[in-house]
Amino acid sequence: MPTATVSRIAALSAAAMLLLLPAIWNGFPLLFYDTGAYLGRAFFDTLSPGRSAVYGFVLGAGHWWNFWPVVIAQSFITVWTVALFLRVHDLGHRPIFLVALIAAFTVATGLPWLSGQLMPDLFAGLAVIALYLLVFRAETLARWELAALVVLLAFSASIHNATLAVVVVMLLAGIAVRLLRPQLVPAVGLIRVAAAIVFSAVILLTANFAVTGRVAWTPGGSAFVFSRLVHDGIAHRFLEDNCPNPRYELCKYRARLPHHANDFLWHDGDRGAFAAIGGFEGGAEEMREITLNSLWQYPWLHLTTAVQSTFAQLFAVGTGWGIVHDIWDAYGHIETLTPKAVPAAHSAKQRFGQLRFETINLLHIPFAWISMAILAAFAVLAWRLREFRSYAPLATTFSLAFVANAFVCGALSNPHDRYGSRIAWIATLFVAVALARAVPALRMRPVDPVPAPIVAIEQARPEPQLSYIRQKIDRP
Repeated sequence: MPTATVSRIAALSAAAMLLLLPAIWNGFPLLFYDTGAYLGRAFFDTLSPGRSAVYGFVLGAGHWWNFWPVVIAQSFITVWTVALFLRVHDLGHRPIFLVALIAAFTVATGLPWLSGQLMPDLFAGLAVIALYLLVFRAETLARWELAALVVLLAFSASIHNATLAVVVVMLLAGIAVRLLRPQLVPAVGLIRVAAAIVFSAVILLTANFAVTGRVAWTPGGSAFVFSRLVHDGIAHRFLEDNCPNPRYELCKYRARLPHHANDFLWHDGDRGAFAAIGGFEGGAEEMREITLNSLWQYPWLHLTTAVQSTFAQLFAVGTGWGIVHDIWDAYGHIETLTPKAVPAAHSAKQRFGQLRFETINLLHIPFAWISMAILAAFAVLAWRLREFRSYAPLATTFSLAFVANAFVCGALSNPHDRYGSRIAWIATLFVAVALARAVPALRMRPVDPVPAPIVAIEQARPEPQLSYIRQKIDRP
């Protein structure tokens, strides 16, 4: 095997190991509140609101050896994607640079906490990178790499509705730019992204059919949108203005309606308003009707709160929200469905509350904000100054991803650190590439042509010119 190939494999393995360090230190892959609900989709014949059966099958297939195959695969996919990203920007010829970059990410970003977690959040950032490569860098990639990126983008969109929505928003933005300035966005790249979206829908519907025996989308969308109306007070105002009304069961509970989205959806238990109207499925029609009617009655209020929520989401990037010890649903599913993993899960540091993110976020949050600011600055400068022009597609794509993610997760759900942290690291990746490309020693440079011999240069001079010079010299 060639030495260069061995070096690349060693670098990929070392980088993947770095991303696994938090999970290894914990003694078990990191768990979140929703991990159990995802896992259950591989064993039960029902769908869970907002929890993709596709990722549930991933957890079900990788539960042997205490779920380590899942996080190992996630780490290698991440490293491969980052390595491909570096290569197309002329930074892939030094394997040690990849290792150093991932080491820096392990310290300064939430990336290792995402790749080592049994959740689909990691793939939100990977989807953005895959989309960028498919649209703007396809000519530098092999056919199998393009196919792998289409599969990665489709898989990423199929395992979380928010990621799918972000990809769709970015595709629509790309189509709009293509119609206005065709030279800026390759049509074939947009076709690849559209194909990946269709593929993701097929994957999701197939997985849901395997679970339930019927063609169905992952439920829960209307409830998450309505929870933002609860969070921003729109639902309270609507009920005050329109109750009593026999059409709305929530009229009976408007005095007890919470003022926080999480309290409405998760914390009120069986006695809360959400449970009283039938939860995700039973209350879907009522929540959808109130959402649409309130949009008609209070359009300006909807607009202003959506903008505020989007702006708040942009800056909510803290690492580690929900990686806590009291996630009883996740432990309950592991105990019931994968009992062999119970000893390791209950002996992990997370189980004893030993994971603390307050200190980590003293670095991660300002680092993410600075990276996002630099990314936004490049996006502006790329369209104004010629020397920044080469960064225009990358900076614009990544900036659009942040805005789309903030809108989808903030305005259509509610602002949350978890939603921002899962893509914050791609801003740092952009900054790293911009800095590295400014260092000549790190760039892949073309070989300088061999200078022609002096004799050949002398012989190549026009003879009439030489004769004229001789005449000038000989003339007395």
